Amino acid sequence: MIDWFSNIREKNRHSFLVFDIVDFYPSISDELLKLSLAYAKQHTTISEEDVEIIMHSRKTLLFDKDEPWVKRGDSPMFDVAMGCYDGAEVCELVGLYILHKLTSAFPDGNIGLYRDYGLAIFKNINTRSSDNVRKKFSETLGNLGLKITVQSNLKVVIYLDVTLNLTAGKYYPYRKPDNNPLYINANSNHPPSVIRQIPASISTRISGLSCDSDEFNKTSQVYNDALESSGYKEKIRYDQNQNQRNQTSRPRNIIWFNPPFSQNVETNVAKSFLQLVDKHFPRSHKLHKIFNRNNLKISYSCMTNMANIIKSHNQKILNENNGVSNERKCNCRNKDLCPRDGACLTSNVIYEVTVTTTTGDTKTYIGMTEHEFKTRYNNHKLSFRDRKHSHSTVLSKHIWDLKDSNTDYQINWRIIKRANAYRGNPSRCNLCLSEKLCILSARDISLLNKKSELVTKCRPENKFFTTTNQNRRRSNRS
Repeated sequence: MIDWFSNIREKNRHSFLVFDIVDFYPSISDELLKLSLAYAKQHTTISEEDVEIIMHSRKTLLFDKDEPWVKRGDSPMFDVAMGCYDGAEVCELVGLYILHKLTSAFPDGNIGLYRDYGLAIFKNINTRSSDNVRKKFSETLGNLGLKITVQSNLKVVIYLDVTLNLTAGKYYPYRKPDNNPLYINANSNHPPSVIRQIPASISTRISGLSCDSDEFNKTSQVYNDALESSGYKEKIRYDQNQNQRNQTSRPRNIIWFNPPFSQNVETNVAKSFLQLVDKHFPRSHKLHKIFNRNNLKISYSCMTNMANIIKSHNQKILNENNGVSNERKCNCRNKDLCPRDGACLTSNVIYEVTVTTTTGDTKTYIGMTEHEFKTRYNNHKLSFRDRKHSHSTVLSKHIWDLKDSNTDYQINWRIIKRANAYRGNPSRCNLCLSEKLCILSARDISLLNKKSELVTKCRPENKFFTTTNQNRRRSNRS
């Protein structure tokens, strides 16, 4: 947008028009989306299966106090959800179609759109002409079932986080009144690279939003004061080369290792990791081209902050004390034979299976299940009875080895931990991470699990993908 504004000639002879689509996401109808897809087919390849998946994913139900809520109209289940990647992609697609309709209606105008916020510029139009343009904008989008608010014949506009001034021919940062910036403290428990880059990133952003050093200096003091109050000694400086784009190079195929960072850990994890890479994959190794310092990179990840930890803990305690659960914990006919002492329907568990033979040999297997423990338990029992399922797990393989050697054994089941499975946000699966931690902490001598299980993909994540995407992910892994 800044490049677009900078390339406008004779800025003083132009005027802005700003428009905002009212309730953009809820206003997108199935008919508007179909028109957008038909327009997109003219420029790219979209199969009928893709269209079917996109339209099927728009079916949404919202439950409030166990009561379903749907939209009014001809398509009550059609909805474009806010706050998700899929909804944003639909919004972008519809936005492109809206721009197509506007540019067709105003061939002399220069129009841009970001989500539901649009900006247009016209040359040499008077008050009456700008009023006609404003009415035509409303009519064009009204034919698509959208309502907008429009302001026309403007010389200065605030668009997103920058102010554009046609009279002065300048642009400079915009900050809402009484919205003072706040940054993490320089002594906080964050990776040093994150702390070090904060002043530089602020300088980059403010320099990119300032047309020259004078406009930069007018706004820099607020950010310098915020940095000083957070414990930083550096000051932001204007970078006149910020708006010059560097030539992009071909990206490498890099494997990233992202360990969590904590100042309580004395070991230099990054240094130890790179030393292990040099040790196990020297230049003479046949896999050195794949695993080396150019292809293996490390970057620390931030751990959950204390506020979220306390909030999560309080919410858990409140749910346990105030929540009234009518769910059954056990459905066994004979409670004495319940594999979990009356709590076999518990889900999201990491369990441990100990197999002890009459000769005193003991083997341990660690597994996890997102579903009810009893379902996973019954699947294990099936693999113990039916030979065609003998290779389902390393545990079933071990049991059949004992049966083939006529060795008596005894199995003991135990729940060792509970954790939440993958939910999409945050983008991690505590259930899988807890299982891998338990495998790492177990004794290698008696453990049946293979070390290759530590790099397996998260299985609870698959339920968030369509069947087509799951097949593609499996083919990519193979």
